[in-house]
Amino acid sequence: MAWSHLSLTRMLLLGLIAPLSGVCAADKKVETPQKGTKEGLAYEEIQKVQVYTDNSTIPGVSPPTEGWWKSKICSGPYCVYTNRKVAKGRGIALVTKLDEFQKVERIEEHLNHGDNRYEEPVTFTETEVLEKGPGITATKTIRRGKQLMSWSPVLLVHKDFFDDVVKKKERTRLLEAAVGFLPDSTRAAFNKQRLRPGESSPQTNPRSIEEILYAHPFEIDLGAGYRQTHSSKHFINYPEVALFQHDCRPNVAYYIDSNLYHRTTAARKITEGEELSISYIDIFEPGKTRQDWVKRFRGLNKPCPCATCTQKNLKEHEKRMDEILKIRAELRNHDSKKVTVEMIDRFIKLYQEEKLNTKLAEAYELAALNYNYLGEDKKAKKYADLAVQAGIVEGGKDSNDVIAMRVMASDIKGHYSYRFTLKRRGL
Repeated sequence: MAWSHLSLTRMLLLGLIAPLSGVCAADKKVETPQKGTKEGLAYEEIQKVQVYTDNSTIPGVSPPTEGWWKSKICSGPYCVYTNRKVAKGRGIALVTKLDEFQKVERIEEHLNHGDNRYEEPVTFTETEVLEKGPGITATKTIRRGKQLMSWSPVLLVHKDFFDDVVKKKERTRLLEAAVGFLPDSTRAAFNKQRLRPGESSPQTNPRSIEEILYAHPFEIDLGAGYRQTHSSKHFINYPEVALFQHDCRPNVAYYIDSNLYHRTTAARKITEGEELSISYIDIFEPGKTRQDWVKRFRGLNKPCPCATCTQKNLKEHEKRMDEILKIRAELRNHDSKKVTVEMIDRFIKLYQEEKLNTKLAEAYELAALNYNYLGEDKKAKKYADLAVQAGIVEGGKDSNDVIAMRVMASDIKGHYSYRFTLKRRGL
């Protein structure tokens, strides 16, 4: 069983099909971020942030302060939709198709269910990262598994929008309108992302919204609707998370939960003064692909400067990554006749050598299952327990695979996988 916690698509489909639970936060006090301190992130006062667009840019157009609003600001099938009170007053804007908007509209309570916050105690602060721009640095040692923050999305944009609406000026019109309709404090948070690396002010040469989405390409799939044939993939933006700089060997793991909240957790011990980072691209992509992506989308106009991409032994690094992918393919194949205990041992060692701290859950699960296939129950138990720990960090304690690994760890020899391969080999 490969590591694939319950996908957002499936969760959303369940949320659309089943009646939503009456989890209402309307009677709760709306939480607003506190002003920055030496222990927390420094918040810039709203009046000091340039507002690039607001409701006044579209004369006579103003969204309601309550509920969902279907604007008439459209380009073909794509329109601007907003809700200024959802997520306890944080608000959200969408540029998408009507049927996709209706899916989000029906899961409003999911957005109201979570909390927008930095987890206490706050152990990091905003700083300038050399050669990268604004980032986050630890103010004290952070233990592995420490939750750092959780935020609801403020902007969803259908991925096909960028291909279907050919004229950039037209795309910009809708995107700026959508951000302009966000609540003031939310719009101010979004606009902080416009600062380019090396610039002192976002007003000098601001990033476009399109650039921001491609530089922080978080993505969700809202799932197929009734007789739907088009894609439901959307870019989804979380302004506070944008402060994490990219690294091909990040020390922070993240996932988007069933309520659409973005959750970040320390994937390993982080020392005081160390930069906190996430990966905005699949770390299993070839080195050249990762470097080219950073050069194109991260605003540096140069290849990825992280330690992995600039190490002296790049050939050895690529060789190890190729070996990892080959072994992983064998371990994922239940019918493989090549898997041995030595191969599994090698697989784990390669993960450790490559410092793949944010991708350990699947590795440990594959190790646990394949050890058990070969009757190595003690090793299977060890890695099932480790898979649970890593799975909580990478996907949350309620993810399907965390639950599956808990079940396996509780009864290794009673699990279906015990001696599975040996039995198929007639041993």
